[in-house]
Amino acid sequence: MNLVSVSVEGADEYGRLLRRTLMRYANLCGVLILRSVSTAVYKRFPSTDHMVRAAC
Repeated sequence: MNLVSVSVEGADEYGRLLRRTLMRYANLCGVLILRSVSTAVYKRFPSTDHMVRAAC
């Protein structure tokens, strides 16, 4: 997260939204990877619908 905040410039609304979107995608990648490896994460998120509901 620190690397994204340092790399993506902009103190305006666009920069903030871009940083937030990049971090959301990074978190999603992490969950998808852990879901394929860990049974506990797979039980918490058995389908993509569960991940979408948890994000909202």
